[in-house]
Amino acid sequence: MPRVDTPPAPPTPLKSAYHEEGAKESARFSPIASELADVNGTKSKKKRDKKEKREKKGTKEKKKEKEKARKEKHSEYIETEGVTTPSKEELPASLAATPAAYKLPPMSSYRLLGENAAIKMVYETRATASHISRIVISVVFTNLTTQNIKQLEFSVMDSLTMKLLRGPGMSQHDAIQVPFVLLPESQNEGQFAFQVESITMPQKLKGTLTYILKSDDGSSQDKLDFKLTIPCSAYLVGIPCNGDAYTKLLTSGQLSEKYATQFAASDADFAPILAKICLLAHFTVVEQVETSASLYSKSIYGHHVCLLVKQLLNGRLSIDGKSTDSMFLSNVIDDIKAILTN
Repeated sequence: MPRVDTPPAPPTPLKSAYHEEGAKESARFSPIASELADVNGTKSKKKRDKKEKREKKGTKEKKKEKEKARKEKHSEYIETEGVTTPSKEELPASLAATPAAYKLPPMSSYRLLGENAAIKMVYETRATASHISRIVISVVFTNLTTQNIKQLEFSVMDSLTMKLLRGPGMSQHDAIQVPFVLLPESQNEGQFAFQVESITMPQKLKGTLTYILKSDDGSSQDKLDFKLTIPCSAYLVGIPCNGDAYTKLLTSGQLSEKYATQFAASDADFAPILAKICLLAHFTVVEQVETSASLYSKSIYGHHVCLLVKQLLNGRLSIDGKSTDSMFLSNVIDDIKAILTN
């Protein structure tokens, strides 16, 4: 009888690093192992996908919270004309005296031009660096009646150095027709350009507005006389200037003319003082340290104007200015004094 050899029992696998490495290598060539690996890999991939989705969801929620916080912080800022001031943010004591620490009231650069029982006019001056020797007067006409006002004609007498720009073929005595009808209790704006040949002195020009008031009983013609005041600060453009350029300008020797004054301002705080100078006299802030600030502006004729504004310990305000024209500089600073003392 032939001898049958019993095959030896398989050895107990050893859990060694070498064995695990070999098992991985074997699995690469086994279809069953590959199939199992694909199933396990699919499960692992699903787990990773779920984890990534959770992480992405968490990231999106964090971004939403950050954006919400940013918007809430932004909503705490109230923008006035050229000034952004925090209304709720708590500031350190070192910044308590700066304009940023105050909530400034709304301000307007419009001034009264003329008014009667039927119509009211307010105006502001506008100058830009791109239009040399020219300014624009913006006039807002308000109908104070319950009737229509039509055929408005705006006329200003020219001076030697300032002329109202009229249409072709028109003489200096002709009025400009305002291109709209004022409906009852409504308002509209008209803009009038002026050619300026000298900016060293303020201007006062006489003018007249004629119009027809239409009512149920018929129409009546009337007029409103006014005086258009153009201060020297109206010829300034508040162009931004950095500290280096400002220092270079002061040390260049170009600004040979100086003018200084001291007075008691109507505002006790420095913030509204600085805001009024910037808005109404057309300056920009170069640098500010507590109750002292360096300001800059440039005229439509290229005059540089540098100011150092300080609030003194006795409560008075000190303004030191430098420019290329002494008369223009003194008139600009006098304009600022009038703005801050009225």
